[in-house]
Amino acid sequence: MSAPIPKPPPQPSVQQAAAPAGASSRAPPPALRPSISMSGLPADLGRLLETKQGADVDFEVCGKVFAAHKLVLAARSSVFMEDFFGPAKEKATGSSHIRICDMHPDAFEALLHYLYTDSLPATVTNAREEAAVIAQDLIVAADQYNLKDLKPVTENKLCEHSFSASTVLPMLVVAEHHQCWKLKDKCLEFIAAGRNTRAVMATDDVERLARRCPAVVKEVLAKILDAREATPSNPLMVSVDVSYIYALIFMVPLGLCVLLLHVLFR
Repeated sequence: MSAPIPKPPPQPSVQQAAAPAGASSRAPPPALRPSISMSGLPADLGRLLETKQGADVDFEVCGKVFAAHKLVLAARSSVFMEDFFGPAKEKATGSSHIRICDMHPDAFEALLHYLYTDSLPATVTNAREEAAVIAQDLIVAADQYNLKDLKPVTENKLCEHSFSASTVLPMLVVAEHHQCWKLKDKCLEFIAAGRNTRAVMATDDVERLARRCPAVVKEVLAKILDAREATPSNPLMVSVDVSYIYALIFMVPLGLCVLLLHVLFR
């Protein structure tokens, strides 16, 4: 019989922001609880995250509050080590309350799960589209908190996901900004494959890609043309002079490249 869940410790004064009432008793969703197959230290730390016993820091992420343990986070991340125990650490005692506004709550919950158990939760490993969005946030967090092992693991999971026209361009931006070259290649291959091109180019993400990753637009166009050139029976090859368009890729301004994408593949 498992031990009863202890009551959370009383919350002392908050350092950075007032903690919402009842935040410390928040129960995690079942998807993030330790797996039955997990054992040893990961299982023990997973239970610690679940029960929140001895938690001494609260993270408020877009209105949702997560209790955690500074020592665990500091042991896993040099960034947390510096924040909690470095020269610039906060002088007040007791638990602190930290707001994070640039991450989805589900992604932060998955991040905590990884920090405590060294494994990805079901919210990242399942095949649903939401899992891909959370995984992208984890890649960003891996660089932000200097978690070197998290990025390749998450990148591999993203490469296993089913790509879609609505998700591939945002995924491509993340791959480019965070040097995930395997994921980037997968995105480019999906965009250039068969009917995917028209569906992708019909989304509003083309302009966003041009603003955030200008150089990648030319790579996208070059990949599409490579695919068309390899299949000359494709009707597009009848009306498009490939050598001329390759010249345009390196000669015309970026805006015209985006316009060319729309004209060719809408």
